[in-house]
Amino acid sequence: MSTYLFTTCRAGSEPALKREVASRLGGLLTPAFMRPQLITWKAQEEPPADFELKACFAAVSGRSLGMARSAAEVAQRLTEAGLQASALHVFPRITAEDGVPDEVWEKIDIIHAEIAQVCPLVPKSQHIIDVIVGEEGEAWFVGTHLHSAHAHPAPGALPRFQLPEDSPSRAWLKMEQALSWLGLNEGEKLHGKSALELGSAPGGASWSLLQHGMKVIGVDTGEMDSRVSQHPHYDHIGLPAGEIPFDYLPEHVDLLVSDMNLAPEIVLRYIEPLCQRLRPQTLILTMKMNDRGVEAQLPNLLKRVRAFAPGPVYAKQLPANRREVTFISQQA
Repeated sequence: MSTYLFTTCRAGSEPALKREVASRLGGLLTPAFMRPQLITWKAQEEPPADFELKACFAAVSGRSLGMARSAAEVAQRLTEAGLQASALHVFPRITAEDGVPDEVWEKIDIIHAEIAQVCPLVPKSQHIIDVIVGEEGEAWFVGTHLHSAHAHPAPGALPRFQLPEDSPSRAWLKMEQALSWLGLNEGEKLHGKSALELGSAPGGASWSLLQHGMKVIGVDTGEMDSRVSQHPHYDHIGLPAGEIPFDYLPEHVDLLVSDMNLAPEIVLRYIEPLCQRLRPQTLILTMKMNDRGVEAQLPNLLKRVRAFAPGPVYAKQLPANRREVTFISQQA
Protein backbone atom coordinates (compact mmCIF):
# COMPACT_ATOMS: atom_id res chain seq x y z
CA MET A 1 0.00 0.00 0.00
CA SER A 2 0.93 3.65 -0.33
CA THR A 3 3.37 5.34 2.05
CA TYR A 4 0.93 8.27 2.16
CA LEU A 5 -1.40 8.59 5.14
CA PHE A 6 -4.55 10.64 5.52
CA THR A 7 -6.43 12.37 8.30
CA THR A 8 -9.80 14.07 8.45
CA CYS A 9 -10.64 16.63 11.10
CA ARG A 10 -13.16 19.14 12.32
CA ALA A 11 -13.40 22.39 10.31
CA GLY A 12 -10.80 24.83 11.58
CA SER A 13 -8.71 22.19 13.37
CA GLU A 14 -6.27 21.64 10.51
CA PRO A 15 -3.53 23.80 12.14
CA ALA A 16 -3.93 22.05 15.51
CA LEU A 17 -3.76 18.65 13.80
CA LYS A 18 -0.59 19.61 11.93
CA ARG A 19 1.01 20.84 15.17
CA GLU A 20 0.09 17.62 16.96
CA VAL A 21 1.50 15.39 14.23
CA ALA A 22 4.65 17.52 13.92
CA SER A 23 5.21 17.29 17.69
CA ARG A 24 4.81 13.52 17.84
CA LEU A 25 5.91 12.31 14.40
CA GLY A 26 7.69 15.21 12.74
CA GLY A 27 10.60 12.99 11.72
CA LEU A 28 8.34 10.40 10.13
CA LEU A 29 5.44 12.33 8.57
CA THR A 30 5.38 15.55 6.54
CA PRO A 31 2.21 17.22 5.19
CA ALA A 32 1.66 16.44 1.51
CA PHE A 33 -1.78 17.70 0.42
CA MET A 34 -4.51 19.62 2.20
CA ARG A 35 -8.13 20.42 1.56
CA PRO A 36 -10.58 21.73 4.16
CA GLN A 37 -11.00 18.97 6.78
CA LEU A 38 -8.57 16.59 4.98
CA ILE A 39 -4.76 16.37 5.20
CA THR A 40 -2.50 13.75 3.64
CA TRP A 41 1.01 12.96 4.89
CA LYS A 42 4.12 11.52 3.26
CA ALA A 43 5.79 8.86 5.39
CA GLN A 44 9.59 9.10 5.21
CA GLU A 45 9.79 5.34 5.73
CA GLU A 46 7.30 2.52 5.42
CA PRO A 47 5.12 2.44 8.57
CA PRO A 48 4.44 -0.97 10.11
CA ALA A 49 1.30 -2.75 8.91
CA ASP A 50 -0.49 -2.10 12.22
CA PHE A 51 0.51 1.59 12.41
CA GLU A 52 -2.13 3.90 13.93
CA LEU A 53 -1.73 7.66 14.01
CA LYS A 54 -3.83 8.09 17.17
CA ALA A 55 -3.93 11.88 16.79
CA CYS A 56 -6.44 13.56 19.10
CA PHE A 57 -7.37 16.16 16.48
CA ALA A 58 -7.90 13.56 13.73
CA ALA A 59 -11.46 12.33 13.21
CA VAL A 60 -10.34 9.44 10.97
CA SER A 61 -6.79 8.48 10.03
CA GLY A 62 -5.34 5.72 7.88
CA ARG A 63 -3.47 4.91 4.68
CA SER A 64 -4.15 6.67 1.40
CA LEU A 65 -5.14 4.52 -1.58
CA GLY A 66 -5.66 7.26 -4.16
CA MET A 67 -8.58 9.01 -5.87
CA ALA A 68 -11.63 7.62 -7.64
CA ARG A 69 -14.55 8.98 -9.66
CA SER A 70 -16.69 5.85 -9.74
CA ALA A 71 -17.44 2.69 -7.81
CA ALA A 72 -15.39 0.72 -10.35
CA GLU A 73 -12.37 2.94 -9.68
CA VAL A 74 -12.74 2.39 -5.92
CA ALA A 75 -12.65 -1.35 -6.57
CA GLN A 76 -9.57 -0.82 -8.74
CA ARG A 77 -7.78 1.07 -5.95
CA LEU A 78 -8.44 -1.85 -3.59
CA THR A 79 -7.18 -4.40 -6.13
CA GLU A 80 -4.02 -2.36 -6.69
CA ALA A 81 -3.41 -2.33 -2.92
CA GLY A 82 -4.14 -6.06 -2.60
CA LEU A 83 -6.68 -5.13 0.06
CA GLN A 84 -9.75 -6.86 1.42
CA ALA A 85 -11.92 -5.13 3.99
CA SER A 86 -14.69 -6.01 6.41
CA ALA A 87 -16.57 -2.69 6.25
CA LEU A 88 -17.19 0.20 3.87
CA HIS A 89 -17.39 3.74 5.26
CA VAL A 90 -18.57 6.48 2.91
CA PHE A 91 -18.85 9.97 4.35
CA PRO A 92 -18.67 13.67 3.39
CA ARG A 93 -15.43 15.64 3.65
CA ILE A 94 -17.14 18.94 4.54
CA THR A 95 -19.14 18.64 7.75
CA ALA A 96 -20.90 21.10 10.04
CA GLU A 97 -20.43 21.12 13.80
CA ASP A 98 -24.15 20.64 14.49
CA GLY A 99 -24.45 17.48 12.39
CA VAL A 100 -24.64 16.41 8.75
CA PRO A 101 -28.09 17.13 7.20
CA ASP A 102 -30.26 14.18 6.15
CA GLU A 103 -30.21 15.23 2.50
CA VAL A 104 -26.41 14.94 2.46
CA TRP A 105 -26.57 11.45 3.95
CA GLU A 106 -29.14 10.47 1.32
CA LYS A 107 -26.62 11.27 -1.45
CA ILE A 108 -23.85 9.49 0.48
CA ASP A 109 -26.04 6.39 0.85
CA ILE A 110 -26.55 6.20 -2.92
CA ILE A 111 -22.77 6.26 -3.45
CA HIS A 112 -22.31 3.67 -0.70
CA ALA A 113 -24.77 1.31 -2.42
CA GLU A 114 -22.97 1.68 -5.76
CA ILE A 115 -19.56 0.91 -4.23
CA ALA A 116 -20.87 -1.98 -2.12
CA GLN A 117 -22.04 -3.76 -5.29
CA VAL A 118 -18.48 -3.99 -6.68
CA CYS A 119 -16.45 -4.22 -3.46
CA PRO A 120 -17.26 -7.49 -1.65
CA LEU A 121 -16.42 -7.49 2.05
CA VAL A 122 -14.53 -10.13 4.04
CA PRO A 123 -15.80 -10.35 7.66
CA LYS A 124 -12.48 -11.47 9.16
CA SER A 125 -10.45 -8.54 7.76
CA GLN A 126 -9.28 -5.81 10.15
CA HIS A 127 -9.39 -3.18 7.39
CA ILE A 128 -12.17 -0.65 6.83
CA ILE A 129 -12.49 1.14 3.47
CA ASP A 130 -12.89 4.92 3.70
CA VAL A 131 -14.40 6.79 0.75
CA ILE A 132 -14.46 10.54 1.38
CA VAL A 133 -16.88 12.48 -0.81
CA GLY A 134 -15.91 16.08 -1.49
CA GLU A 135 -17.69 18.89 -3.26
CA GLU A 136 -19.62 18.55 -6.53
CA GLY A 137 -17.32 17.39 -9.34
CA GLU A 138 -14.47 16.52 -6.98
CA ALA A 139 -12.93 13.04 -7.15
CA TRP A 140 -13.52 10.83 -4.13
CA PHE A 141 -10.62 10.18 -1.78
CA VAL A 142 -10.06 6.49 -1.00
CA GLY A 143 -8.23 5.22 2.06
CA THR A 144 -8.27 2.50 4.67
CA HIS A 145 -7.95 2.30 8.44
CA LEU A 146 -7.87 -0.54 10.96
CA HIS A 147 -10.52 -1.59 13.46
CA SER A 148 -9.42 0.01 16.73
CA ALA A 149 -10.79 1.39 19.99
CA HIS A 150 -9.04 4.64 19.03
CA ALA A 151 -11.27 4.92 15.94
CA HIS A 152 -14.85 6.10 16.30
CA PRO A 153 -17.06 3.31 14.87
CA ALA A 154 -19.27 5.65 12.80
CA PRO A 155 -18.19 6.36 9.20
CA GLY A 156 -16.07 9.51 9.29
CA ALA A 157 -16.52 9.55 13.10
CA LEU A 158 -19.88 11.12 12.20
CA PRO A 159 -22.81 9.53 14.06
CA ARG A 160 -26.04 10.47 12.32
CA PHE A 161 -27.26 12.91 14.93
CA GLN A 162 -28.23 16.53 14.40
CA LEU A 163 -28.60 19.07 17.18
CA PRO A 164 -32.35 19.39 17.90
CA GLU A 165 -33.66 22.94 17.74
CA ASP A 166 -35.12 22.61 21.23
CA SER A 167 -32.01 21.10 22.85
CA PRO A 168 -30.98 22.84 26.11
CA SER A 169 -27.46 23.28 24.65
CA ARG A 170 -24.91 21.88 22.18
CA ALA A 171 -23.67 19.58 24.93
CA TRP A 172 -26.53 17.24 23.95
CA LEU A 173 -24.80 16.52 20.63
CA LYS A 174 -21.36 16.14 22.22
CA MET A 175 -22.78 13.59 24.64
CA GLU A 176 -24.58 11.62 21.93
CA GLN A 177 -21.38 11.46 19.87
CA ALA A 178 -19.37 10.28 22.87
CA LEU A 179 -21.94 7.62 23.79
CA SER A 180 -21.86 6.39 20.19
CA TRP A 181 -18.06 6.08 20.36
CA LEU A 182 -18.45 3.96 23.52
CA GLY A 183 -21.26 1.90 22.02
CA LEU A 184 -23.69 3.02 24.74
CA ASN A 185 -26.26 4.90 22.68
CA GLU A 186 -28.34 1.94 21.50
CA GLY A 187 -31.11 0.03 23.22
CA GLU A 188 -31.33 0.26 27.00
CA LYS A 189 -27.65 -0.07 27.88
CA LEU A 190 -27.85 3.01 30.13
CA HIS A 191 -31.39 2.56 31.43
CA GLY A 192 -31.53 2.72 35.21
CA LYS A 193 -27.85 3.54 35.60
CA SER A 194 -26.46 6.63 37.36
CA ALA A 195 -24.32 9.56 36.27
CA LEU A 196 -22.58 12.50 37.93
CA GLU A 197 -21.97 15.47 35.64
CA LEU A 198 -19.67 18.37 36.51
CA GLY A 199 -20.45 21.56 34.60
CA SER A 200 -24.01 20.57 33.76
CA ALA A 201 -25.67 23.94 33.03
CA PRO A 202 -27.78 24.59 31.08
CA GLY A 203 -28.38 20.89 30.70
CA GLY A 204 -27.73 19.56 27.19
CA ALA A 205 -25.64 16.56 28.24
CA SER A 206 -27.88 15.82 31.23
CA TRP A 207 -30.89 15.91 28.92
CA SER A 208 -29.23 13.35 26.66
CA LEU A 209 -28.49 11.03 29.59
CA LEU A 210 -32.00 11.41 30.99
CA GLN A 211 -33.42 10.49 27.56
CA HIS A 212 -31.38 7.28 27.77
CA GLY A 213 -33.08 6.43 31.07
CA MET A 214 -30.26 7.40 33.44
CA LYS A 215 -30.46 8.96 36.89
CA VAL A 216 -28.34 12.12 36.80
CA ILE A 217 -26.76 14.33 39.45
CA GLY A 218 -25.68 17.63 37.90
CA VAL A 219 -23.17 20.01 39.50
CA ASP A 220 -23.11 23.65 38.39
CA THR A 221 -23.74 27.11 39.80
CA GLY A 222 -25.53 28.06 36.58
CA GLU A 223 -29.24 27.84 35.88
CA MET A 224 -30.55 24.57 34.45
CA ASP A 225 -33.13 24.17 31.69
CA SER A 226 -36.50 23.63 33.38
CA ARG A 227 -37.10 20.33 31.54
CA VAL A 228 -33.93 19.00 33.15
CA SER A 229 -34.32 20.52 36.62
CA GLN A 230 -37.92 19.28 36.88
CA HIS A 231 -37.18 15.78 35.62
CA PRO A 232 -37.89 13.16 38.31
CA HIS A 233 -34.53 11.46 37.71
CA TYR A 234 -32.44 14.63 37.94
CA ASP A 235 -30.85 16.06 41.09
CA HIS A 236 -29.03 19.42 41.01
CA ILE A 237 -26.13 20.52 43.22
CA GLY A 238 -25.78 24.28 42.77
CA LEU A 239 -22.19 24.50 43.97
CA PRO A 240 -18.75 24.78 42.33
CA ALA A 241 -17.14 21.41 41.61
CA GLY A 242 -14.55 21.95 44.33
CA GLU A 243 -17.22 22.37 47.01
CA ILE A 244 -19.28 19.22 46.44
CA PRO A 245 -20.20 17.67 49.84
CA PHE A 246 -19.01 14.08 49.47
CA ASP A 247 -21.54 12.87 52.02
CA TYR A 248 -24.30 14.03 49.63
CA LEU A 249 -23.04 11.79 46.83
CA PRO A 250 -23.89 8.10 46.42
CA GLU A 251 -21.28 5.43 47.08
CA HIS A 252 -21.02 4.66 43.37
CA VAL A 253 -21.99 6.06 39.97
CA ASP A 254 -21.82 4.26 36.62
CA LEU A 255 -20.77 7.30 34.57
CA LEU A 256 -18.69 10.35 35.50
CA VAL A 257 -19.01 13.28 33.08
CA SER A 258 -17.24 16.63 32.98
CA ASP A 259 -17.66 19.61 30.65
CA MET A 260 -16.43 22.47 32.79
CA ASN A 261 -15.08 25.69 31.32
CA LEU A 262 -11.80 25.35 33.23
CA ALA A 263 -8.22 24.49 32.35
CA PRO A 264 -7.71 20.71 32.10
CA GLU A 265 -5.21 20.71 34.99
CA ILE A 266 -7.90 22.15 37.27
CA VAL A 267 -10.56 19.79 35.95
CA LEU A 268 -8.38 16.79 36.79
CA ARG A 269 -7.91 18.03 40.38
CA TYR A 270 -11.67 17.61 40.82
CA ILE A 271 -12.11 14.48 38.73
CA GLU A 272 -9.38 12.29 40.25
CA PRO A 273 -10.70 12.16 43.87
CA LEU A 274 -14.27 11.74 42.61
CA CYS A 275 -13.20 8.87 40.39
CA GLN A 276 -11.36 7.18 43.26
CA ARG A 277 -14.36 7.54 45.56
CA LEU A 278 -17.27 6.80 43.18
CA ARG A 279 -15.56 4.08 41.10
CA PRO A 280 -17.38 4.86 37.83
CA GLN A 281 -17.30 2.26 35.07
CA THR A 282 -17.15 4.96 32.39
CA LEU A 283 -15.61 8.43 32.01
CA ILE A 284 -16.54 11.11 29.45
CA LEU A 285 -14.38 14.19 30.01
CA THR A 286 -14.49 17.24 27.72
CA MET A 287 -11.22 19.15 27.99
CA LYS A 288 -10.91 22.75 26.81
CA MET A 289 -8.02 23.37 24.37
CA ASN A 290 -7.98 27.16 24.51
CA ASP A 291 -4.39 27.72 23.42
CA ARG A 292 -1.36 25.96 21.96
CA GLY A 293 0.14 25.47 25.40
CA VAL A 294 -2.78 23.30 26.45
CA GLU A 295 -2.65 21.40 23.14
CA ALA A 296 1.01 20.58 23.82
CA GLN A 297 0.03 19.09 27.18
CA LEU A 298 -2.27 16.44 25.66
CA PRO A 299 0.21 13.55 26.12
CA ASN A 300 0.69 14.49 29.78
CA LEU A 301 -3.06 14.86 30.31
CA LEU A 302 -3.65 11.41 28.86
CA LYS A 303 -0.99 9.98 31.17
CA ARG A 304 -2.64 11.59 34.20
CA VAL A 305 -6.11 10.30 33.33
CA ARG A 306 -4.74 6.79 32.70
CA ALA A 307 -3.43 6.75 36.27
CA PHE A 308 -6.96 6.69 37.75
CA ALA A 309 -9.34 5.82 34.88
CA PRO A 310 -11.44 2.63 35.01
CA GLY A 311 -10.02 1.28 31.72
CA PRO A 312 -8.04 2.24 28.61
CA VAL A 313 -8.18 5.97 27.84
CA TYR A 314 -8.72 7.44 24.37
CA ALA A 315 -8.95 11.07 23.28
CA LYS A 316 -10.49 12.60 20.17
CA GLN A 317 -11.94 15.87 18.99
CA LEU A 318 -15.53 14.93 18.21
CA PRO A 319 -17.41 16.74 15.41
CA ALA A 320 -19.47 18.76 17.91
CA ASN A 321 -16.43 19.81 19.95
CA ARG A 322 -15.12 23.28 19.32
CA ARG A 323 -11.76 24.06 20.95
CA GLU A 324 -12.14 20.88 22.95
CA VAL A 325 -11.06 17.25 23.03
CA THR A 326 -13.14 14.45 24.56
CA PHE A 327 -11.47 11.80 26.74
CA ILE A 328 -13.27 8.49 27.22
CA SER A 329 -12.54 5.45 29.35
CA GLN A 330 -14.60 2.35 29.99
CA GLN A 331 -14.07 -0.59 32.28
CA ALA A 332 -13.55 -3.81 30.33
